[in-house]
Amino acid sequence: MIIQQNLPYKLIQQQPYCCVPACIAMILDRRNIPHGIQEEIGYELGLIVPKKEERLFLKVRTGKKPISGWGTQVQKKHYSINKYFGNYNIPLQERTYHVEELIDVATFIADNLKDGNDIIVCFEYGKLFGKGNWGHACLIDSIDINHRIITLLDPEVKVKREVSLEKLVYAIKVHEKKGGAFWLITSNHASQRTL
Repeated sequence: MIIQQNLPYKLIQQQPYCCVPACIAMILDRRNIPHGIQEEIGYELGLIVPKKEERLFLKVRTGKKPISGWGTQVQKKHYSINKYFGNYNIPLQERTYHVEELIDVATFIADNLKDGNDIIVCFEYGKLFGKGNWGHACLIDSIDINHRIITLLDPEVKVKREVSLEKLVYAIKVHEKKGGAFWLITSNHASQRTL
């Protein structure tokens, strides 16, 4: 049985280092909430890039590479997704769930998709896609409960990717100290299913 969002996402291509802002933009688009460009969203989320990449952006931070890697710094309270939502009066909230907090990951995903919630997943890129040791974020589009297959919307290459739930969970755990988790986005008054 396949469970997916009741309203489809419009898949977009991320700018360099902007996987999280691209996922946020796809969520806001799906919910018909106006927003700025990825770069603006990224700046609010603490986007930091190597000095040599500064030329690719109109407004960006450079400096020492954070522990979580280049890109956004959403794990810091002043760059959090919730801070961004609050600054722009966006009626959404984010809650982070680590794998060990969930009794049944498949049910958590399925129930939240059924409820119309959005799930960003942050994981170690190479552990899921074969090469690289950096963090990456994708949106969960659907779950095939019977076969334990997750369909991710990957803004890096602007495609849907099917991965096994077990491999995804492993890639999240490897990246956990650097932000690996499920980031559940709900409306301010929506139910959140944790399991």
